[in-house]
Amino acid sequence: MEKLTHILAVVEGIEEGQVVLEKAVALARHFDARIELLVAEPKQMRTFSELCLERGYAEVFLSSAHRGSDALHDVILRRVDFGRPDIVVKSPAPRHGDDAGLAAADWLLASQCLAPILLVRHHGWADPVRIAVSLDVSDADRERNSRALLHAAGFLALGCRGNLDLLYSERELKDDALRMQRAVRVAQLVREFHVGCERLQMFDGEPGEKLPPLIAARQYDVVVIGTESAAHGWMKPHLATGHELAAATAGDIVLVHAATDAEARIAGWKISSRSDERLDEPQ
Repeated sequence: MEKLTHILAVVEGIEEGQVVLEKAVALARHFDARIELLVAEPKQMRTFSELCLERGYAEVFLSSAHRGSDALHDVILRRVDFGRPDIVVKSPAPRHGDDAGLAAADWLLASQCLAPILLVRHHGWADPVRIAVSLDVSDADRERNSRALLHAAGFLALGCRGNLDLLYSERELKDDALRMQRAVRVAQLVREFHVGCERLQMFDGEPGEKLPPLIAARQYDVVVIGTESAAHGWMKPHLATGHELAAATAGDIVLVHAATDAEARIAGWKISSRSDERLDEPQ
């Protein structure tokens, strides 16, 4: 995330849509951004138009799409490709059964979407907002993922004047040389993004076991989690910790696509090639 000037807020339903709208506006006012409010159900356009007028949400403009029989997932991907927003704000997809965490639909959407996705729930944010991100440098893929997460989390925290906790748990318990080598890489990564090493908190133990209880106990407002491209499979094993963190938090979640530039270009080409169905221009 290099900037935040254009927010795509997606609403489907009045009650959940109001939560999405309120948090999108709060985020927009921190960054002086504009909001495109994509109303998935055309019959709700008037309701949200009146709501924006009543609350003085001048930074919001409404848009709609010819959805037809398409899933909301596909509508969002086309709109992202069409409008190039810097972030997507929506409510979490419904889960089936009693499984904790996010629905598979949200993981899949994030794995295909080139913009970060902020999934918002009903609770409000503290002032200042409390944000957490988990870092991992145990291999090249994890370090690349951590770099993308730290970039997005640091940018959000700076813009929102929030508190950012950088959480690192070392899974290697015996090899002291390797532990030191990884600790140095973590510190270098933090310095690279000018976040402040005083925000770095280091623990021992498997991240998927150590960090979720910590996340749950601290009740962060926002937890930043990584995803991989759909081509690599959104259930890629080394992202299992992300699923565990998502299940642990009752707060909002930012899903960040950790694709390389080459992967991003390929994913973008695939998305733009999905359909030539016409989109309504923003109203």
